[in-house]
Amino acid sequence: MSSERLLNVSGLSKRFGGVVALKNVDGVSVAGETLGMIGPNGSGKTTFVNMVSGHIRPDAGTLQFAGIDIAGKTPHELAEIGLCRTYQAVRVFSALPVQQNIDNARLLLAHRGLNSAELKELTEWLRLDTRLEAAAGSLTLFEQRRLELLMRLVLKPKLIMLDEPVGGLAVTEVIEMIQLLKELRARCSIFVIEHTMRVIRELADRVMVLIAGEKVADGPPADILRNKRVIDEYLGARHA
Repeated sequence: MSSERLLNVSGLSKRFGGVVALKNVDGVSVAGETLGMIGPNGSGKTTFVNMVSGHIRPDAGTLQFAGIDIAGKTPHELAEIGLCRTYQAVRVFSALPVQQNIDNARLLLAHRGLNSAELKELTEWLRLDTRLEAAAGSLTLFEQRRLELLMRLVLKPKLIMLDEPVGGLAVTEVIEMIQLLKELRARCSIFVIEHTMRVIRELADRVMVLIAGEKVADGPPADILRNKRVIDEYLGARHA
């Protein structure tokens, strides 16, 4: 794992009216690392990703990616420098064939995207090579999640942020997705938000914990899953 800092966040804060969504959050993601983020619903996890990925602006704090100040940059500008994300609810062009979904994604960075051989390898790896003519909306949820991942990977990201990538999947599909994400680590760095602790235990090198908009812990999964405050306020006694 490299010591190069890809994502460097300091003092990140955000309010929505009278509600404090994030308060003075610091965080670092290094190249080659899989960084997990956990916490109760409403703890600020998605707000954090939305700010890093250019969907909302922070009220305070600094955001850097690969040494570049990214506060205020658009998702397209962030894709240009190697940062992209997925969403809790899958976002694909449901009425369009899988192939056209992929082609539309490639247009975003047509000047430096994958060549045909690289795209073929990626499509086969994600087991979508036999589904290219099918309407994206006709795919299973697991297939749509793989398609959304493919639509990000054609942009050759340095870091991909995944917001609950196993949400809604069956147990066997969760196991398959974990294996895919383990293999994904050879392609790019990963930031993953998850409530499914199996994903965090098996995938993350390090975990940040948000509770009520504040970072309360940061460390290896084994340490985090034994942390008394994390157990008391989020995981519950079954994880103790």
